[in-house]
Amino acid sequence: MQRKSGTDWSLLWSAVKDNASSFFILLGIGLAFGLVGGGIFATGFGEVGAMAFGGLFALIGSATFVTAFVTARSSVSYYYDQALLRKYGVEVDGILTGKSTECQFHQEYDHNNNPMGEGYHLCNLLVEYDFQFNGRNYSGAYYLSKAGLFDKLREGDPLPLKVLRLDPSVYKVRERRLANMLKGREPDGPSQIPDGAEISQLL
Repeated sequence: MQRKSGTDWSLLWSAVKDNASSFFILLGIGLAFGLVGGGIFATGFGEVGAMAFGGLFALIGSATFVTAFVTARSSVSYYYDQALLRKYGVEVDGILTGKSTECQFHQEYDHNNNPMGEGYHLCNLLVEYDFQFNGRNYSGAYYLSKAGLFDKLREGDPLPLKVLRLDPSVYKVRERRLANMLKGREPDGPSQIPDGAEISQLL
């Protein structure tokens, strides 16, 4: 993402360091699977079973290797943007235009395929909003991390945001400020969130 002020190398390096351990773990797993798979494939060349087994290991290794770079790029970009917001972000107010839940039910099973426990819902809490910045209109969406805030919000409510001054496509909802604004308001019912649901923390 290009920005007029260029790259803040100190913030970028900090984001890279914070994500280095997970990157190298995935990278190491990918390399290990790839090397083992390649070795089995080479030594068992001509034997269908060995070639298939080695090829499968090599394929898993290649996929993990690629995943390491894709995941690292996404994660570093997210944390870099958050660091930029803390340093260069400005506070603006948006208007809530809609909210929705995306819930999936998860159930674990034992080796006999019997359910373990009662299962649980994992929900994403999406809010959509419009805001103005530097005389231009923008629309955005953000995943809230708190069910209590989500249930209290109503269409048309002001939504406190922090927007990157040189790139308004980078923004976040100021959830602490929002909680203070909604203090004392009763949640709307019925809730869109199932009882006992866990709230996903998306990047």
